[in-house]
Amino acid sequence: MKRLIITLVLFLTLMPSLLVAKEHQVKMLTGDASGQTMIMEPAFLKIALGDTVRFIPSDASHNAQSLVSPKGASAFSTPMGKTAVVEFKQEGAYLYKCLPHFALGMLGVIQVGKAVNIDDVKAQWQTLQTGVVMNKDRVAATIAKIEN
Repeated sequence: MKRLIITLVLFLTLMPSLLVAKEHQVKMLTGDASGQTMIMEPAFLKIALGDTVRFIPSDASHNAQSLVSPKGASAFSTPMGKTAVVEFKQEGAYLYKCLPHFALGMLGVIQVGKAVNIDDVKAQWQTLQTGVVMNKDRVAATIAKIEN
């Protein structure tokens, strides 16, 4: 009986978070209908703490890998060419890239709750952008969408 009560209490405690968490999608595309190439769609995503993101590559050459994360957050790297789900457990802004297409500006931003590390993301981008040869303006515009 005691085990049943403990199980019930745990279930009732965890149930609200299971009902509230949402799954979002980011498509990693080689190109889109408007002619843009090497894009994350959407490039900017604002989600709640505990939500997940399903990264969906359009072909075997794409993945998602964290570049800048909030302090204390786990880094992530999805397998090349495979759909993967990442849970975001730390509040802040995450700048991520497609590893093979970083130089082509294939980057995205996920904001989880309040962007507690907005200054760090902007400062890191100033350094990282030297490795990007295309679509720098697109990445800068995506970073500019981060709200405090």
